[in-house]
Amino acid sequence: GVVATKCSLSSGFTTPTTQARLFHHTTIIMATSSKNNNNNLVSIPEAIAAHNNQKNNSIKFIDGSWHMPVGDNPRNGRAEFTSGPRIPGAFYFDIDDIAPVMGSTDNPKKLPHMKPSPKLFACAMDQMGIVPSDTIYVYATHDCGFYHRAYWTLRSCGHDPALVKLVQGSLTEWKDCGGELEEGQLGEDDERLFRMSDLDWEEKTPTYQVVVRNDNNQDDVVVDMDQVLNIVNQKNDAADAAVIVDARSAGRFVGTAPEPRPGLRGGHMPGALNVPFTDLLDADDKTKFKPMNEVRDIFIKAGILPISDDDDEASSRRKVVCSCGSGVTAAALAIGLEECGLRNKEDITIFDGSWIEWGSSDSTPIISD
Repeated sequence: GVVATKCSLSSGFTTPTTQARLFHHTTIIMATSSKNNNNNLVSIPEAIAAHNNQKNNSIKFIDGSWHMPVGDNPRNGRAEFTSGPRIPGAFYFDIDDIAPVMGSTDNPKKLPHMKPSPKLFACAMDQMGIVPSDTIYVYATHDCGFYHRAYWTLRSCGHDPALVKLVQGSLTEWKDCGGELEEGQLGEDDERLFRMSDLDWEEKTPTYQVVVRNDNNQDDVVVDMDQVLNIVNQKNDAADAAVIVDARSAGRFVGTAPEPRPGLRGGHMPGALNVPFTDLLDADDKTKFKPMNEVRDIFIKAGILPISDDDDEASSRRKVVCSCGSGVTAAALAIGLEECGLRNKEDITIFDGSWIEWGSSDSTPIISD
């Protein structure tokens, strides 16, 4: 028998049903049913096969790397993309730039990397040359555990969620498996280094058409402080009830470890569950999730229980709000919940302001040990 190495197409995140079709990779359209696990996670060999299919210009690659801007010498995703290496043809998705400007009418509380408006998102997609029918592969550099937010943003702001893939494994593994790389420093005026703040996008009429998912213009992928207060204070009727899960470390959750950002209170929201996002990721390479059966068990042990469609009692716990420090690592929880099959995408939201918003308020209820 053939031994699967990490660089063979038979390795990685495939289910037996996709296995047989992998060798015709260029024509696969992954199943979109949310019941089918692992639809949107792809292995490095699958991603390389897609990239090598150059005849198909509807495949786009995005570097979603981001790092916490704390410590003496933090890594910087944009700087690393600029200095290279990078996947040829890839653009850098800057979650801090493709976001409402701090202090603007869309972001009066000056919160970082909030979800972009439909128009801002569409203008960014135009800038990257992406059209609604494109399949997007989001990748990251070595051991980057924060690229999930870029992937979540692409799937949550109006691109067809079935057409956005999260590459499992970093640029290092891409190189090890023979993936094509572009080396060298990019010039400052390279189109791939665009900043929305330089582009007068407000004056533009985007050509990219955002998919509108609901008619009442309510945002169904993020929740705000008032909605979370209602959940915490249990003011809602059962139809609005939800469980909150916090991606921060156990120490920050109970308030014994300091918040990395100054001026925030420690602790957690009453009733919240704690699933540190790093628990879901491969300890040796944070660009990979652990096997999805393990991810599922971690969520269940934390208190996010499986629900069946005919179980009325569980329906009040069907909706899950993911929170974290600033809305980035909550995306890892949201992806894990969907990919492991515990919840459907439409049942999962992110508290976009997360702990920066909650912990900086004097009036929010907080529990600490």
